[in-house]
Amino acid sequence: MKILTLNTWQERGPWRERWELIFRGLKEYQADIVGLQEVFNMEWAEEARERSGYPYLAVSGEHSGLVFLSKFKPVEQECLVMKTRSPSEDYLRYAFYLRVDTGTQDVALFNTHLSWRADENEFRMKQTLELEAFVNQKSVNLPAVVLGDFNGGASTPPVVYLREIRKWIDTFYVKNPGDLGLTWDYRNPYAEKRAGQNGRAPD
Repeated sequence: MKILTLNTWQERGPWRERWELIFRGLKEYQADIVGLQEVFNMEWAEEARERSGYPYLAVSGEHSGLVFLSKFKPVEQECLVMKTRSPSEDYLRYAFYLRVDTGTQDVALFNTHLSWRADENEFRMKQTLELEAFVNQKSVNLPAVVLGDFNGGASTPPVVYLREIRKWIDTFYVKNPGDLGLTWDYRNPYAEKRAGQNGRAPD
């Protein structure tokens, strides 16, 4: 199974041009499951599903921005509204669970987006514990895949906790040893502007 995840950055800046790149990437990578973050326009989510050729779109039912595109039929879904909220954010954080039927066995998928400021590992850690409990509750004996925007690199406490203490497999870390997989780049002028206003986001 090939899975892809991406934070789409809402409808900020030249978002339609950005989505043209996304569509090209979806065509190139041909992922079975796509987990997207910051998709708040459900009409656009459906249009994106149609244009990318996926038969199924799953949305959380909450204003979470978390959606799945899937080649496999969804058979169950639930959205966790996290209790932990950063004092610097006036919105909630979520984890979106989707169980799909692959034809051979069901797979439990989880899409999330944690608090973003660099100095908020304390809150991300609490959100991670909520996520972990949700994954354990919903996946039971199913194969489980967790994806999303953790707003933290390989060396940040929440990721280290999941990888080294809970023994979750970081697929990027395993497949690309020595590569931290950083996705924040100041060559993106929108990222630079946001960092200047609110403090640098974590790698």
